Amino acid sequence: MSAFQYPPVTVKNRTVVSDKMELGKSSESVSTEGRRATSFKVRVSENLNDFADLWPSTDRSGTIHGYALQCSDILQVWCDTIGKATGIDPVFVAVLDKMNHPILLLPFCIARSRGMRVLRFLDGGICDYNAPILFQPIRTWDRGSVKELWRELVRALPRFDIAMLDKMPAEIYGVPNPFIGLDVEPYRSSGHLRHITGTWEEYATDKLPYKRESVAQRRRLAKLGQLNFIVAESSTDRKRILESMMRQKAQRYIETRGKNPIKQEIEQFYIAMAERFTWPGPSLVAALELNGTTLATNWGLVFNNRFLGLVSSFEGGDWRRYSPGKLLLEDLLKWAFNNGIKVFDFGIGDEGYKLGYSDQSILVYQADIPVTLIGKAYVAARLLKRAVSRKIKRQKSLERH
Repeated sequence: MSAFQYPPVTVKNRTVVSDKMELGKSSESVSTEGRRATSFKVRVSENLNDFADLWPSTDRSGTIHGYALQCSDILQVWCDTIGKATGIDPVFVAVLDKMNHPILLLPFCIARSRGMRVLRFLDGGICDYNAPILFQPIRTWDRGSVKELWRELVRALPRFDIAMLDKMPAEIYGVPNPFIGLDVEPYRSSGHLRHITGTWEEYATDKLPYKRESVAQRRRLAKLGQLNFIVAESSTDRKRILESMMRQKAQRYIETRGKNPIKQEIEQFYIAMAERFTWPGPSLVAALELNGTTLATNWGLVFNNRFLGLVSSFEGGDWRRYSPGKLLLEDLLKWAFNNGIKVFDFGIGDEGYKLGYSDQSILVYQADIPVTLIGKAYVAARLLKRAVSRKIKRQKSLERH
C-alpha cells in the first residue's frame, strides 16, 4: 500500500435536517495523551465525500490502524448497495485534535429497530470486526477520557435512543481499541488468526492440522480429474465464483435451517465488490475446482499484509465427503505464506476447525448504551428477562438434584 500523509482537514459545517437534528455540527472536549491533556473536536456528516481528504481507502491507507471494511472505497460500495436497498443513511464521524489532524474515524448509521432509533456501526451483516480507524500518533485513552468522548459523540450525532455496538475487537492491529473503555460485555464468540512466519513447507510439515486426511482427500479427488486452486483475476471469474458461493450458502442454510437468510442487498454487495475491485487488490475471490465444477469458495479481503476471510462455502451432496472447504482453506494458507501475508485472520466464530489452524484468539466485545428513556426502558426490560431466565434455570437445576 502506498504511504500517504494526511493533511489537516476542513469539513464544512453543513446543515442537514434529520430527526430535527443538525448534521455537520461540531463539539469540543478534552482527552489525554499520556499525562498531557489535549482538546479534540467531533465532526459529523452523512456524506463520506465531506471527508474525502481524510478518510483512508484500501489503496491509500497511510499509517493507520484499521480494517479494510472501514475504508472509504468499501464503505461506498456499502452505501450504494446495502444502504440504498435498506434506506439506512450512514453517519460518518471524525474526531480531530486542535490542529484538525485526525485522531480516529467512525462509520456509523442510525436505523429504526424495535420502535427505537438505534446507533450501530456501518455493518449490515458483512463485517466481522467493527472498530474505529486510529491514526498515528496513537493516543492513550483511559476510561474517563473514553466516557468524555462518548458524551461528545452523543451531543454531535443525530438523536438516537440506544447505541448497539457489537463485534468490537479489544485491539486494532495491536493497538488498544478505545471503545473497550465503554461499558462492554463479551461478544458471543471470538476471532481467530494465524501469524505467518517461516515458509509454507515448514508449516505444512510441523503445524498443519488434518494433514494426513487432506492428502488422502486430494488423492481421491485427483482420480476424478484435474483439481485446481484459483484466485480469480477477471471480474467475470469473480462474479461466477461468487454466484456459486451464494448458491452453496443458500443450499446449506436450507438444509440446516429450512430457509435462506441471506438478503438480496448482501448478495448485491458481494457482486459489486467483484465488479469494482480488480485483482490484485483488496477483494480476493478464490475457489477449488474440479473439471470446471466449483467445489468450494472463499471471499476475503487483503489489506495491510492481512488476509481476512469473510465468507466461505462448499458444494453439498456427495462432494461433502471430500472436505472441499478444508482443502481450499489449506490452499489459501499456502497462498498467504507465498504472497507476503503476515496475518491470516479466520474472522469471528468459534468453529472447531479454526482452533486447529490458528495461533491466537481475539477477544471481541459488545455494548448496549441507552441515551433516552426509551433506550433505558429497553435495557431494563432485557436485564429483567435475563434475571428471570437465570432464576428459572436455577430452579430446574435444584429440582433435578
